[in-house]
Amino acid sequence: MALSPRPRPLAHTDTPTKTLLVVEDDRATQSLYRQGLKGLQGFRILMAAEGVQALEILRTEPVNVLVTDLNMPVMDGFHLIAQVTRLYPQVPIIVMTGLGEHQHRNTPLQLGAVRILTKPPRLSLLMDEIRAAALLEPSGLVRGIGLNSLLQLLNWETKSCTLTVKSEAGMGLLYLKAGEVVHAAYRDLEGLLAAYEILTWDRPDIEFVNTCRVEPSMDLPLTELLLNAAMIVDHRPTDAGEA
Repeated sequence: MALSPRPRPLAHTDTPTKTLLVVEDDRATQSLYRQGLKGLQGFRILMAAEGVQALEILRTEPVNVLVTDLNMPVMDGFHLIAQVTRLYPQVPIIVMTGLGEHQHRNTPLQLGAVRILTKPPRLSLLMDEIRAAALLEPSGLVRGIGLNSLLQLLNWETKSCTLTVKSEAGMGLLYLKAGEVVHAAYRDLEGLLAAYEILTWDRPDIEFVNTCRVEPSMDLPLTELLLNAAMIVDHRPTDAGEA
């Protein structure tokens, strides 16, 4: 009696769940990263050639880990790290550099990087460091409470922090000092326009870190800010009204 053939294993169809942003200006090294980091299962890999391009990507993409060179044109790695730790403090940063410690003097760590690795990279070590960095949790993951309620609680506690707010619309950032929203960013919007956009999202996911390093661009009291956002939602046309 002939045996039935063994069923073939199903193809692995999991889509990437995390995003890695690599910032490197040397094309040969870019190619090395593209090929060598293919073994990072579960990661989508984005590339930027210098700091300004990296910041543009960070404005529109939720990035889980950033790997950056130091010596680059337009905006070098030192300035990029300072900007990212100020604007996106939830993103862990790994530095890949050919500079010796006597040259960089561990300045990237002082600016907020979590690890410095020496070029040329040992890809297995780099991938291990990327996986470890991706497991770093932000200070808080908020579940079971709406954004407005959370903001009111933070206001009562006069908390200073940065909120990362994610919804189907994308990712936005709210910056609080002493319980008041002092700045917001969403894609190309900043300040009040960004805040109103974020505050009208339905049931977003929220993470926060206990730091706020931006200069205030708003001085509207939280109660007035939330009231205005509620009015925007109330005046938006419904699907039935649009039909």
